[in-house]
Amino acid sequence: MTGSEDAAAMPDDLDALLAAYALDAVSDDERAVVEAALAEDPALRARVRDHRAAAAALAASVEPVDPSPGLRSSVMGRLDEVEQVSAEPIARDEQVGASGERMPQAEAPAAPGPGPAERAAHAAWFRRPAPILAAVAASLVLIAGAVVGLNWFGPAGWGAQRDVQAIASASDANETTAASADGGDVTLVWSEDLARAAVRTSDLPAVGADSTYELWYIDDSGAVSAGTFDPEDGAAFVVLDGALRPGVLVGITVEPAGGSEAPTTEPIVVFET
Repeated sequence: MTGSEDAAAMPDDLDALLAAYALDAVSDDERAVVEAALAEDPALRARVRDHRAAAAALAASVEPVDPSPGLRSSVMGRLDEVEQVSAEPIARDEQVGASGERMPQAEAPAAPGPGPAERAAHAAWFRRPAPILAAVAASLVLIAGAVVGLNWFGPAGWGAQRDVQAIASASDANETTAASADGGDVTLVWSEDLARAAVRTSDLPAVGADSTYELWYIDDSGAVSAGTFDPEDGAAFVVLDGALRPGVLVGITVEPAGGSEAPTTEPIVVFET
């Protein structure tokens, strides 16, 4: 295909077509056009990866819905109403007639062809291509990007909540909540099997741009920093840096922005593990 033919085949709204391609919602002709462009342009391949990542993140963010208790019995009960079909294979030169008997291919009744109305409906359905389906696909990806972008990142975003929940879901997980000396509540969750700990906060006061909250592992040898965080409207979900050792204390102090090598203030909360 020459360069002029490439330009003629490439749609005006390429990003919408890339979004549709990422969702596997393109025709064979559209797929050929997109894949030819992808083979020549790494930037386009990166855009497709971004579209797929956004769609996957949106799908992963949906909470599973438990079926109602009566659903299984309802489905199983209706199976008795379904006509049973023999699993015995049918020879390629045989068909099954309306009454269930097998008949040779030559004797099988010919299926009537589609009428004018059916042909018109079929043509209208498949006369969609890129503008309609690509626009729908692009809308889905834009929605996914908006939802994920607004809610995935940040100290109280879905990503942070997921990381903390992974520790809270451990078979040996422990959890305890204490009131902060500065106001608000802090919950510590930890797992010795995972050697990980995390905190959840609520109504924790903001400390301003010049300060930050800092987490510490504390034992007889002193305090070791386990990371800093700044809550969002009082809420934060933070996994502590480093490995949790059995019996260590976990504390939080308010430190200068960027954190300190050692605590410079009294802890606002301390937990035993």
